[in-house]
Amino acid sequence: MPIIVNIAKDDLLNGLASLQNITAKKGTIAILSNVLISTGNDMVELTCTDLEIGMRCRLPAEILSPGSITLPCKKLFEIVREASCNHIHIEEKENSWVQVSVETGDYNIAGMESEEFPNFPEYNSDNLITVEAGNIQELIDKTIFSIANEGESQFTLTGVLVENKERDNQKFLRFVSSDGHRLTLMQVPMSADIDSLNIKKNTLIPRKGVQEMRKFCDGIEEVSFAIEEKQAVLKTERDILIIRLLNGDFPDYKPLVDIINREKYVEIAKEPLVHAFRRMNLFAEDKFNIVQFSLMPGKIVLSSQSLDIGNAREEIDVEYSGDELKLGFNGKYFLETLSVMKSDKVRVYISSNESPCMVLSENDPEFISIIMPMHL
Repeated sequence: MPIIVNIAKDDLLNGLASLQNITAKKGTIAILSNVLISTGNDMVELTCTDLEIGMRCRLPAEILSPGSITLPCKKLFEIVREASCNHIHIEEKENSWVQVSVETGDYNIAGMESEEFPNFPEYNSDNLITVEAGNIQELIDKTIFSIANEGESQFTLTGVLVENKERDNQKFLRFVSSDGHRLTLMQVPMSADIDSLNIKKNTLIPRKGVQEMRKFCDGIEEVSFAIEEKQAVLKTERDILIIRLLNGDFPDYKPLVDIINREKYVEIAKEPLVHAFRRMNLFAEDKFNIVQFSLMPGKIVLSSQSLDIGNAREEIDVEYSGDELKLGFNGKYFLETLSVMKSDKVRVYISSNESPCMVLSENDPEFISIIMPMHL
């Protein structure tokens, strides 16, 4: 039976916008660039997948004839976005052609039969727990920047490690990421029983899945969340996101955290340091972004240079009374860490010019950033 529906432009536009990153991946299976449009009880369901991530959103609509069809997601989004009307009429014609009608005209698009579309992953709703969407977003914001890019490091570093922890009878959900040059750890207290999540020793959510989780949590207060055997699930009343987990072992990061000497540290006002790093990075070499630290009692001297541009040098007052040290760090790594921290002051733990550096702050007690030094 051919599908015929009327739907509000804004509803359809928002639904299609949320699917764009998932269908944007170019592959050998043409139908994965399409969105599956199917009807329910006064609802239209939009479904997309790249076989790693699947998303389905339900939108209110007037169903004139129930059915299903798949259409190119990007092209349909562009048509709806440019339409100067309040409602969209979608009607399936012969041979899977679909007419999209707006007040000023009609657009005919070649679709593909819904039977060819991959099945949407199944999940167990009993595994879902309710968590604050803001907690998920904070976990992601404070770890996503140090996830390794594909092709640059070992495969298991291209995702975030998920763990459940307990301290003083308080349970925490923890995210950990590393690209081999730095390690970032963030955990948030949980009121829900996270023991029901099927979190194993190496539960890894891929970078793209983490990005989609962050978007999924925008504008909502709570989200239903589950970790299952092979997938992570996020669900609201109308939308659902399912992400296939990575297979593999995340490196044991705990010895690196434990080995850092927490007796010697530099206390620095965060904002002056952030602005100084931004200026230093203007002169740092693009590939490694090396910024030299010269640490001495009462001050730190930052410097960087580029053979093509020139050099820069700045002094910042700090609280430090230890030995003089000279070492180098990737300025981009420091800037990304400082940018997500809440505190006015940060503590930088440095014990030698070859030891990893830890960045902490009082206002972010559950956040840890470790950055490896570079040879000057």
